[in-house]
Amino acid sequence: MSHLGAPPTAPAAPPPTHDTSGVPGWVLAVATLVALAMVGALFYALVGGSPGGTEAPPAAHAPQRHFPRHWDPRIAPYARIAAKERGLPFTHPVPVRFLSPAAFAKTLRTDDQDLSKADRREMEQTTGLLRAFGLLSGDVDLVHEVNDFSGSAVLAYYSFEDKRITVRGHRITPSVRSTLVHELTHVLQDQHFHISAREKALEKQGTKGPSTSEGTVLQALVEGDARRVESLYRASLKPAQVRALDAAQQAESTQAQPALDRIPTIVVTLLSSPYTLGEGLAQTAATEGGDEAVDRLFRHTPTHDIALLAPLDTVTGHHRAVRVALPSLQPGDEKFDSGELGALTWYLMLAARMSPQAALTAADGWGGDAYVGYHDAGRTCARMTFAGRTPADTDRMSGALQQWVAAGSPATAEVTTAGGRVSLESCDPGTEVQAGSDDSDEAVELVALRTALAVGLLRGGVPDSTAGCLAGRLVETYPLTSLEDPTFGADDADVQARVRELAAECG
Repeated sequence: MSHLGAPPTAPAAPPPTHDTSGVPGWVLAVATLVALAMVGALFYALVGGSPGGTEAPPAAHAPQRHFPRHWDPRIAPYARIAAKERGLPFTHPVPVRFLSPAAFAKTLRTDDQDLSKADRREMEQTTGLLRAFGLLSGDVDLVHEVNDFSGSAVLAYYSFEDKRITVRGHRITPSVRSTLVHELTHVLQDQHFHISAREKALEKQGTKGPSTSEGTVLQALVEGDARRVESLYRASLKPAQVRALDAAQQAESTQAQPALDRIPTIVVTLLSSPYTLGEGLAQTAATEGGDEAVDRLFRHTPTHDIALLAPLDTVTGHHRAVRVALPSLQPGDEKFDSGELGALTWYLMLAARMSPQAALTAADGWGGDAYVGYHDAGRTCARMTFAGRTPADTDRMSGALQQWVAAGSPATAEVTTAGGRVSLESCDPGTEVQAGSDDSDEAVELVALRTALAVGLLRGGVPDSTAGCLAGRLVETYPLTSLEDPTFGADDADVQARVRELAAECG
């Protein structure tokens, strides 16, 4: 499944201070460090942070085989910037086309008549599963919603299929410049890490048996790395250029927002999360080992999407997954899908019916899972099995799932435990049942903020284990609204003392 928002980039923190009290200098510097890290925690508007996107439509023609000898002169300056900031050379230029807004939007749309019966059946199954997971309610046309999102939020895209960049309009505005740096980073990724071939291999692998969430992680890494390079480009600009870029992006955001407001929040969350959580993964790797560490993630992409919830554990090699057997089906059940659900889906599912903090605590214990999607007397259902990293993690998830089931209406799910695993069976309640408020965007903000704080602490010289622990304790202790405030704690002795206590406990 595809998963979720748009993240912060924590600024570099100052080096730790030193004193002679016997307490490590970095502990004493934590309050200031965290306050500085929070400056980067003001979240981008969905479009304002990065109005461009790689919503590559299916190619309606043969893949591009012939490449130009030179870059389009309008693009060449941004190709040089992308190569410099990413630390990789282009092997060759790629074609770039500029289309009118109407023609551009047409390339992104999927028309109903283009959908096969198999496509429609798959969309119905996906919609039913999302309702079974408590993530969606009512009668939603996912094709229509995705079309609306793409038409509202995309300024340009690089197609990994036909190896070409397509730009909306003919003017190179400040926001288009930033988007071009983003899309040109995708070209570099494709040329050095063969993204198109790997996506096809993962898709083929998924048709032969149970899938993992590696495709989700690869997509997030592709977008997150491009967001990281886009941020480096922004940091290289002069103040007047930054103001022009911010104004242009705000204008794009204002123009797109009415259309985005009509789309269910969870759809926006699922489509935009690769940018948000992927940047956290890329920034964490870059902070630990520069471009080379990011390159290693591309060459050896994490197999499980727990990497997006806990990127520091992933980058430092502190997370291992166990294999979980697929749940068995009952006589008469008609299977249509199976594989790994992924920590991110467990998290979003829980967060739909409890606080994001409680949901994240349960999802952080992910050690492995497996699920089967099936039809039971015409209903779309899923049977899921979760394994915690420890028995305590499994127990915690069991309690969270019991709470999740109790909060559902009507009751269409059941939790069972056996053999050190906890299982959930849930079915689509139908289109008449309406879910409560959708706070999936807040759930993603929580994860992105925790990662941004950890990155800021790492840049200030805080050890890996302490940075991850302290970032986690901070988002458990203080509300998002406080942590997103760049002035929070700056002049509050109580907050600074509490942060020091948390740091000492983590150390």
